[in-house]
Amino acid sequence: MINLLLVLTLLQAPVRHVSSQHVTVYRPLNVDGSVAKGYLSVLEQMYVTYSNKLEIGRRGRLRVRLCHDKYDFLNLTGADSIFSPLWKDGTLYVIARDNINEPGYSSKLATGVIQGVLTPIAYNGAPRWLVYSVAAYESGIYKGLTPPPFETVKYFSDLEERMQSASSPTDISDLMFYLGNTGKYLDMKFGVGSLMRLLHEFDRLTDFQGAVKRAFNISASELEKGWQQYLRTIASQ
Repeated sequence: MINLLLVLTLLQAPVRHVSSQHVTVYRPLNVDGSVAKGYLSVLEQMYVTYSNKLEIGRRGRLRVRLCHDKYDFLNLTGADSIFSPLWKDGTLYVIARDNINEPGYSSKLATGVIQGVLTPIAYNGAPRWLVYSVAAYESGIYKGLTPPPFETVKYFSDLEERMQSASSPTDISDLMFYLGNTGKYLDMKFGVGSLMRLLHEFDRLTDFQGAVKRAFNISASELEKGWQQYLRTIASQ
């Protein structure tokens, strides 16, 4: 009997690819080669910029798979197109478009690239929401978003729950607002670079409480209280 995985692979549309120093972009034949090269140029620049700035993360190759449309994206990822760009099994899946320099879209791509730079790291207990806060904050995707009701997120643990339950554009917008402003709060409270300073603590520690204590010399509960007050303030503006 022919292996099912082999059958599925043979049934997939053929792809071509273009590569730079750090990025490989794969495209189906119904996505123009010039579009793939445009993505390659932008993503390579983003990769180098954020890898150097964050001083942490992968040093391998960034794999990107362009999808022709939302149906192609759904077939390859099993997810709705609202989640594009999306990481799955070490590849960033993106629905291809001709204009990739529009600011809002550029921020979405940057968020995906930063996640790719950060997420392969073994963080020894760093919560996923903290890693994604770096991506949302550094990419700027949270800027200009409408503040959601504060009551929907009261604790750090709520961020993790939100990440798992997001299922609509509004959910994603609210999540990015919270994650990005979490990074902004840390930098405003403890100085520029504080979000990454906290993340770097997980190179040697295995728990959130200890990392917060080492980074800021306060307890995790004190950090959470200040963050709650900050969210209340910006939600009321």
